[in-house]
Amino acid sequence: MTPQRILLVSAHPQPLADLLAGAAREFVHAASTDAALAGHAAAPCALALIEEGGAIDGPALLRSLRASEPAPLCVLLLPAGAGAVARELEAWHAGVDDCLRAPIDPRLLACRIDRLLDACTARRRLEARCAELEEALRNAELLGAVLGHDLRNPLAAIATGAELLLRGPDAEGVRRTAERMRTSAQRMAGMIERLLELARMRAEAGRTRFERVDLGALAQRIADEFVRPEHAGRVELRRSGALDVDADAGALGQALSNLVGNALKHGDAGCRVVLEVDGRAADTLRIVVRNPGHVADAVAARVAEAFVRREGSQGVGLGLYIVNQVVALHGGRLSLESAAGAGTTATLVLPRRREAGVSESSDKALGTG
Repeated sequence: MTPQRILLVSAHPQPLADLLAGAAREFVHAASTDAALAGHAAAPCALALIEEGGAIDGPALLRSLRASEPAPLCVLLLPAGAGAVARELEAWHAGVDDCLRAPIDPRLLACRIDRLLDACTARRRLEARCAELEEALRNAELLGAVLGHDLRNPLAAIATGAELLLRGPDAEGVRRTAERMRTSAQRMAGMIERLLELARMRAEAGRTRFERVDLGALAQRIADEFVRPEHAGRVELRRSGALDVDADAGALGQALSNLVGNALKHGDAGCRVVLEVDGRAADTLRIVVRNPGHVADAVAARVAEAFVRREGSQGVGLGLYIVNQVVALHGGRLSLESAAGAGTTATLVLPRRREAGVSESSDKALGTG
Protein backbone atom coordinates (compact mmCIF):
# COMPACT_ATOMS: atom_id res chain seq x y z
CA MET A 1 0.00 0.00 0.00
CA THR A 2 1.34 3.45 -0.93
CA PRO A 3 1.88 5.60 2.20
CA GLN A 4 -0.27 8.72 2.56
CA ARG A 5 1.84 11.73 3.45
CA ILE A 6 0.36 14.40 5.74
CA LEU A 7 1.85 17.87 6.23
CA LEU A 8 1.42 19.00 9.85
CA VAL A 9 1.89 22.76 10.21
CA SER A 10 1.84 23.66 13.90
CA ALA A 11 4.00 25.09 16.64
CA HIS A 12 3.41 21.78 18.41
CA PRO A 13 2.85 19.12 15.70
CA GLN A 14 3.60 15.98 17.71
CA PRO A 15 0.20 15.73 19.48
CA LEU A 16 -1.49 15.93 16.08
CA ALA A 17 0.83 13.22 14.71
CA ASP A 18 0.02 10.99 17.68
CA LEU A 19 -3.72 11.54 17.18
CA LEU A 20 -3.64 10.76 13.44
CA ALA A 21 -1.05 7.97 13.48
CA GLY A 22 -2.04 4.93 11.49
CA ALA A 23 -0.87 2.30 9.04
CA ALA A 24 0.55 3.64 5.78
CA ARG A 25 0.72 7.24 7.01
CA GLU A 26 3.77 9.47 7.00
CA PHE A 27 4.09 12.95 8.51
CA VAL A 28 6.05 16.02 7.49
CA HIS A 29 6.39 18.50 10.39
CA ALA A 30 6.63 22.25 9.88
CA ALA A 31 6.53 25.06 12.43
CA SER A 32 6.28 27.97 9.99
CA THR A 33 4.85 28.92 6.60
CA ASP A 34 8.26 28.79 4.89
CA ALA A 35 9.05 25.39 6.41
CA ALA A 36 5.64 24.08 5.30
CA LEU A 37 6.13 25.18 1.70
CA ALA A 38 9.67 23.78 1.62
CA GLY A 39 8.52 20.48 3.14
CA HIS A 40 5.70 20.07 0.65
CA ALA A 41 7.99 20.93 -2.25
CA ALA A 42 10.53 18.31 -1.12
CA ALA A 43 7.94 15.61 -0.36
CA PRO A 44 4.48 16.37 -1.82
CA CYS A 45 1.71 15.63 0.66
CA ALA A 46 -1.81 14.39 0.07
CA LEU A 47 -3.21 16.51 2.91
CA ALA A 48 -2.11 19.56 4.90
CA LEU A 49 -3.35 20.08 8.46
CA ILE A 50 -2.69 23.68 9.48
CA GLU A 51 -3.05 24.85 13.08
CA GLU A 52 -3.12 28.64 12.97
CA GLY A 53 -1.29 30.60 15.62
CA GLY A 54 1.89 32.58 16.16
CA ALA A 55 3.78 33.00 12.87
CA ILE A 56 1.43 30.68 10.98
CA ASP A 57 -1.04 32.63 8.85
CA GLY A 58 -3.58 29.99 7.82
CA PRO A 59 -5.30 31.63 4.81
CA ALA A 60 -2.01 32.91 3.38
CA LEU A 61 -0.45 29.45 3.62
CA LEU A 62 -3.58 27.94 2.07
CA ARG A 63 -3.26 30.17 -0.99
CA SER A 64 0.41 29.23 -1.41
CA LEU A 65 -0.31 25.50 -1.07
CA ARG A 66 -3.21 25.74 -3.53
CA ALA A 67 -0.83 27.24 -6.07
CA SER A 68 1.62 24.35 -5.69
CA GLU A 69 1.68 21.26 -7.90
CA PRO A 70 0.35 18.86 -6.78
CA ALA A 71 -1.89 20.82 -4.43
CA PRO A 72 -2.84 18.98 -1.21
CA LEU A 73 -6.25 18.89 0.40
CA CYS A 74 -6.19 21.40 3.27
CA VAL A 75 -7.71 21.45 6.75
CA LEU A 76 -7.42 24.57 8.91
CA LEU A 77 -7.67 24.60 12.69
CA LEU A 78 -8.56 28.03 14.08
CA PRO A 79 -8.22 29.22 17.66
CA ALA A 80 -11.26 30.52 19.51
CA GLY A 81 -11.67 34.21 20.07
CA ALA A 82 -12.69 37.41 18.42
CA GLY A 83 -12.39 37.41 14.67
CA ALA A 84 -12.58 33.63 14.32
CA VAL A 85 -15.62 33.80 12.03
CA ALA A 86 -13.91 36.31 9.74
CA ARG A 87 -10.76 34.14 9.60
CA GLU A 88 -12.86 31.08 8.77
CA LEU A 89 -14.61 32.97 5.97
CA GLU A 90 -11.23 34.07 4.62
CA ALA A 91 -10.04 30.44 4.76
CA TRP A 92 -13.01 29.25 2.70
CA HIS A 93 -12.30 31.96 0.14
CA ALA A 94 -8.66 30.76 0.06
CA GLY A 95 -9.80 27.24 -0.89
CA VAL A 96 -9.78 25.28 2.37
CA ASP A 97 -11.37 21.81 2.22
CA ASP A 98 -12.41 21.74 5.88
CA CYS A 99 -12.21 24.20 8.76
CA LEU A 100 -12.66 23.66 12.48
CA ARG A 101 -12.72 26.21 15.29
CA ALA A 102 -11.62 25.58 18.85
CA PRO A 103 -12.58 23.85 21.00
CA ILE A 104 -12.02 20.83 18.73
CA ASP A 105 -13.05 17.30 19.66
CA PRO A 106 -10.05 15.04 18.79
CA ARG A 107 -12.39 12.24 17.70
CA LEU A 108 -14.19 14.53 15.29
CA LEU A 109 -10.88 15.77 13.87
CA ALA A 110 -9.57 12.21 13.37
CA CYS A 111 -12.81 11.15 11.66
CA ARG A 112 -12.78 14.11 9.27
CA ILE A 113 -9.13 13.52 8.39
CA ASP A 114 -9.94 9.85 7.65
CA ARG A 115 -12.71 10.89 5.26
CA LEU A 116 -10.48 13.39 3.47
CA LEU A 117 -7.73 10.81 3.03
CA ASP A 118 -10.31 8.39 1.61
CA ALA A 119 -11.24 11.15 -0.84
CA CYS A 120 -7.54 11.54 -1.75
CA THR A 121 -7.29 7.82 -2.52
CA ALA A 122 -10.47 7.88 -4.60
CA ARG A 123 -9.24 10.91 -6.52
CA ARG A 124 -5.91 9.25 -7.33
CA ARG A 125 -7.69 6.14 -8.59
CA LEU A 126 -10.03 8.28 -10.70
CA GLU A 127 -7.10 10.24 -12.17
CA ALA A 128 -5.26 7.00 -12.99
CA ARG A 129 -8.35 5.56 -14.64
CA CYS A 130 -8.89 8.74 -16.65
CA ALA A 131 -5.27 8.57 -17.82
CA GLU A 132 -5.78 4.95 -18.89
CA LEU A 133 -8.93 5.85 -20.82
CA GLU A 134 -7.23 8.80 -22.50
CA GLU A 135 -4.37 6.53 -23.57
CA ALA A 136 -6.83 3.93 -24.85
CA LEU A 137 -8.65 6.62 -26.84
CA ARG A 138 -5.39 7.87 -28.35
CA ASN A 139 -4.42 4.31 -29.28
CA ALA A 140 -7.84 3.70 -30.82
CA GLU A 141 -7.53 6.84 -32.94
CA LEU A 142 -4.01 5.90 -33.96
CA LEU A 143 -5.14 2.36 -34.73
CA GLY A 144 -7.78 3.68 -37.09
CA ALA A 145 -5.19 5.81 -38.87
CA VAL A 146 -2.71 2.91 -39.11
CA LEU A 147 -5.28 0.49 -40.49
CA GLY A 148 -6.71 3.04 -42.89
CA HIS A 149 -3.22 3.61 -44.29
CA ASP A 150 -1.69 0.14 -44.16
CA LEU A 151 -4.65 -1.91 -45.36
CA ARG A 152 -5.27 0.39 -48.33
CA ASN A 153 -2.16 -0.73 -50.24
CA PRO A 154 -2.63 -4.52 -50.02
CA LEU A 155 -6.33 -4.16 -50.78
CA ALA A 156 -5.50 -2.10 -53.86
CA ALA A 157 -2.99 -4.76 -54.95
CA ILE A 158 -5.59 -7.51 -54.60
CA ALA A 159 -8.21 -5.51 -56.51
CA THR A 160 -5.73 -4.70 -59.30
CA GLY A 161 -4.64 -8.33 -59.48
CA ALA A 162 -8.22 -9.50 -59.82
CA GLU A 163 -8.73 -7.09 -62.73
CA LEU A 164 -5.60 -8.40 -64.47
CA LEU A 165 -6.70 -12.01 -64.04
CA LEU A 166 -10.00 -11.20 -65.68
CA ARG A 167 -8.32 -9.54 -68.68
CA GLY A 168 -5.85 -12.07 -70.06
CA PRO A 169 -4.99 -15.79 -70.22
CA ASP A 170 -1.18 -15.34 -69.97
CA ALA A 171 -0.11 -18.15 -67.62
CA GLU A 172 3.09 -16.45 -66.42
CA GLY A 173 1.24 -13.19 -65.87
CA VAL A 174 -1.41 -15.04 -63.93
CA ARG A 175 1.24 -16.67 -61.74
CA ARG A 176 2.95 -13.34 -60.94
CA THR A 177 -0.37 -11.64 -60.25
CA ALA A 178 -1.52 -14.47 -58.01
CA GLU A 179 1.77 -14.27 -56.07
CA ARG A 180 1.31 -10.55 -55.50
CA MET A 181 -2.24 -11.14 -54.35
CA ARG A 182 -1.10 -13.86 -51.96
CA THR A 183 1.60 -11.61 -50.51
CA SER A 184 -0.87 -8.76 -50.01
CA ALA A 185 -3.37 -11.10 -48.36
CA GLN A 186 -0.64 -12.41 -46.01
CA ARG A 187 0.23 -8.85 -45.00
CA MET A 188 -3.38 -8.11 -44.20
CA ALA A 189 -3.76 -11.38 -42.30
CA GLY A 190 -0.66 -10.55 -40.25
CA MET A 191 -2.02 -7.13 -39.30
CA ILE A 192 -5.36 -8.58 -38.30
CA GLU A 193 -3.69 -11.37 -36.31
CA ARG A 194 -1.66 -8.83 -34.29
CA LEU A 195 -4.82 -6.89 -33.46
CA LEU A 196 -6.61 -10.08 -32.43
CA GLU A 197 -3.65 -11.05 -30.23
CA LEU A 198 -3.80 -7.70 -28.46
CA ALA A 199 -7.57 -7.90 -27.96
CA ARG A 200 -7.28 -11.50 -26.70
CA MET A 201 -4.53 -10.62 -24.22
CA ARG A 202 -6.50 -7.71 -22.79
CA ALA A 203 -9.64 -9.83 -22.49
CA GLU A 204 -7.74 -12.60 -20.69
CA ALA A 205 -5.56 -10.37 -18.49
CA GLY A 206 -7.46 -11.33 -15.35
CA ARG A 207 -7.69 -15.02 -16.29
CA THR A 208 -4.06 -15.99 -16.74
CA ARG A 209 -3.15 -19.61 -15.99
CA PHE A 210 0.28 -19.93 -14.42
CA GLU A 211 1.72 -23.43 -14.28
CA ARG A 212 5.08 -25.17 -14.39
CA VAL A 213 6.28 -24.94 -18.01
CA ASP A 214 9.23 -26.58 -19.78
CA LEU A 215 10.66 -23.54 -21.55
CA GLY A 216 12.96 -25.68 -23.68
CA ALA A 217 10.07 -27.70 -25.11
CA LEU A 218 8.02 -24.53 -25.62
CA ALA A 219 10.88 -22.86 -27.51
CA GLN A 220 11.26 -25.98 -29.69
CA ARG A 221 7.57 -25.87 -30.63
CA ILE A 222 7.83 -22.20 -31.54
CA ALA A 223 10.96 -22.75 -33.64
CA ASP A 224 9.21 -25.61 -35.46
CA GLU A 225 6.33 -23.30 -36.42
CA PHE A 226 8.52 -21.39 -38.86
CA VAL A 227 8.42 -24.00 -41.63
CA ARG A 228 7.50 -21.85 -44.64
CA PRO A 229 10.08 -22.19 -47.45
CA GLU A 230 11.54 -18.72 -46.87
CA HIS A 231 12.10 -19.57 -43.17
CA ALA A 232 13.33 -23.15 -43.49
CA GLY A 233 16.61 -23.73 -41.64
CA ARG A 234 16.92 -20.13 -40.48
CA VAL A 235 15.99 -20.57 -36.80
CA GLU A 236 18.73 -22.03 -34.58
CA LEU A 237 17.62 -23.08 -31.09
CA ARG A 238 20.12 -23.23 -28.21
CA ARG A 239 19.19 -24.56 -24.76
CA SER A 240 21.14 -24.67 -21.51
CA GLY A 241 20.46 -25.22 -17.82
CA ALA A 242 17.24 -26.09 -16.02
CA LEU A 243 14.38 -24.65 -18.07
CA ASP A 244 11.37 -25.11 -15.78
CA VAL A 245 9.50 -21.85 -15.12
CA ASP A 246 6.15 -20.75 -13.68
CA ALA A 247 4.40 -19.18 -16.66
CA ASP A 248 1.29 -18.85 -18.77
CA ALA A 249 2.37 -21.13 -21.61
CA GLY A 250 0.03 -19.56 -24.17
CA ALA A 251 1.09 -15.97 -23.50
CA LEU A 252 4.79 -16.83 -23.28
CA GLY A 253 4.63 -18.86 -26.50
CA GLN A 254 2.99 -15.90 -28.21
CA ALA A 255 5.84 -13.64 -27.03
CA LEU A 256 8.49 -16.05 -28.36
CA SER A 257 6.68 -16.34 -31.68
CA ASN A 258 6.53 -12.56 -32.03
CA LEU A 259 10.24 -12.18 -31.23
CA VAL A 260 11.36 -14.84 -33.70
CA GLY A 261 8.92 -13.60 -36.36
CA ASN A 262 10.19 -10.03 -35.99
CA ALA A 263 13.81 -11.18 -36.24
CA LEU A 264 13.09 -13.16 -39.43
CA LYS A 265 11.07 -10.38 -41.00
CA HIS A 266 13.30 -7.40 -40.15
CA GLY A 267 16.73 -9.03 -40.16
CA ASP A 268 19.07 -9.11 -43.13
CA ALA A 269 17.70 -11.10 -46.07
CA GLY A 270 18.22 -14.84 -45.59
CA CYS A 271 19.93 -14.38 -42.22
CA ARG A 272 19.90 -16.97 -39.45
CA VAL A 273 18.09 -16.17 -36.21
CA VAL A 274 19.35 -17.57 -32.91
CA LEU A 275 16.79 -18.37 -30.21
CA GLU A 276 18.56 -19.09 -26.93
CA VAL A 277 16.90 -20.15 -23.68
CA ASP A 278 19.23 -20.13 -20.67
CA GLY A 279 18.25 -21.59 -17.30
CA ARG A 280 21.64 -21.71 -15.61
CA ALA A 281 20.77 -19.02 -13.04
CA ALA A 282 18.99 -20.15 -9.88
CA ASP A 283 16.13 -17.61 -9.76
CA THR A 284 15.76 -16.33 -13.33
CA LEU A 285 15.70 -17.53 -16.93
CA ARG A 286 16.92 -15.65 -19.99
CA ILE A 287 15.44 -15.77 -23.47
CA VAL A 288 17.63 -14.20 -26.13
CA VAL A 289 16.81 -13.70 -29.82
CA ARG A 290 19.63 -12.50 -32.10
CA ASN A 291 19.70 -11.56 -35.76
CA PRO A 292 22.15 -9.61 -37.98
CA GLY A 293 19.71 -6.77 -38.71
CA HIS A 294 20.00 -3.25 -37.32
CA VAL A 295 17.37 -1.05 -35.65
CA ALA A 296 17.97 2.71 -35.41
CA ASP A 297 18.57 3.96 -31.85
CA ALA A 298 15.52 6.25 -31.91
CA VAL A 299 13.28 3.33 -32.84
CA ALA A 300 14.95 0.83 -30.49
CA ALA A 301 14.28 3.14 -27.52
CA ARG A 302 10.52 3.08 -28.25
CA VAL A 303 10.08 -0.22 -30.05
CA ALA A 304 8.07 -1.79 -27.18
CA GLU A 305 5.43 0.96 -27.45
CA ALA A 306 2.23 0.38 -29.39
CA PHE A 307 2.26 1.32 -33.09
CA VAL A 308 5.97 2.21 -33.19
CA ARG A 309 7.54 0.85 -36.41
CA ARG A 310 10.93 1.00 -38.02
CA GLU A 311 11.19 2.87 -41.31
CA GLY A 312 9.92 0.81 -44.20
CA SER A 313 8.09 -1.69 -41.98
CA GLN A 314 4.81 -3.04 -43.34
CA GLY A 315 3.47 -4.24 -39.99
CA VAL A 316 1.09 -2.58 -37.55
CA GLY A 317 3.76 -1.99 -34.88
CA LEU A 318 2.31 -4.27 -32.17
CA GLY A 319 4.72 -7.23 -32.15
CA LEU A 320 7.19 -6.09 -29.49
CA TYR A 321 4.49 -4.16 -27.66
CA ILE A 322 2.68 -7.47 -27.11
CA VAL A 323 5.97 -9.08 -26.03
CA ASN A 324 6.50 -6.31 -23.48
CA GLN A 325 2.99 -6.82 -22.09
CA VAL A 326 3.60 -10.57 -21.70
CA VAL A 327 6.91 -9.89 -19.93
CA ALA A 328 5.17 -7.48 -17.53
CA LEU A 329 2.53 -10.12 -16.84
CA HIS A 330 5.30 -12.50 -15.75
CA GLY A 331 7.14 -9.90 -13.64
CA GLY A 332 10.13 -9.85 -15.99
CA ARG A 333 11.84 -7.29 -18.19
CA LEU A 334 12.55 -6.81 -21.90
CA SER A 335 15.59 -5.09 -23.41
CA LEU A 336 16.62 -4.46 -27.01
CA GLU A 337 20.16 -3.70 -28.17
CA SER A 338 21.13 -2.97 -31.76
CA ALA A 339 24.29 -1.78 -33.47
CA ALA A 340 25.30 -1.56 -37.11
CA GLY A 341 27.52 -4.52 -37.93
CA ALA A 342 26.81 -6.27 -34.62
CA GLY A 343 23.12 -7.05 -35.19
CA THR A 344 20.10 -6.85 -32.90
CA THR A 345 19.56 -8.71 -29.62
CA ALA A 346 16.25 -8.92 -27.75
CA THR A 347 16.54 -10.24 -24.19
CA LEU A 348 13.76 -11.39 -21.86
CA VAL A 349 14.56 -12.05 -18.20
CA LEU A 350 11.85 -13.91 -16.29
CA PRO A 351 11.62 -14.98 -12.63
CA ARG A 352 11.74 -18.76 -12.33
CA ARG A 353 9.00 -18.86 -9.71
CA ARG A 354 5.90 -16.69 -9.79
CA GLU A 355 6.13 -15.63 -6.15
CA ALA A 356 9.72 -14.45 -6.66
CA GLY A 357 8.96 -11.66 -9.07
CA VAL A 358 5.27 -11.09 -9.73
CA SER A 359 3.15 -8.80 -7.63
CA GLU A 360 -0.61 -8.58 -7.63
CA SER A 361 -0.46 -5.52 -9.88
CA SER A 362 1.35 -7.38 -12.65
CA ASP A 363 -1.79 -9.45 -13.29
CA LYS A 364 -3.38 -6.19 -14.48
CA ALA A 365 -0.51 -5.16 -16.74
CA LEU A 366 -2.21 -6.20 -19.96
CA GLY A 367 -5.20 -4.02 -19.35
CA THR A 368 -3.29 -0.77 -19.26
CA GLY A 369 -1.19 -0.79 -22.36
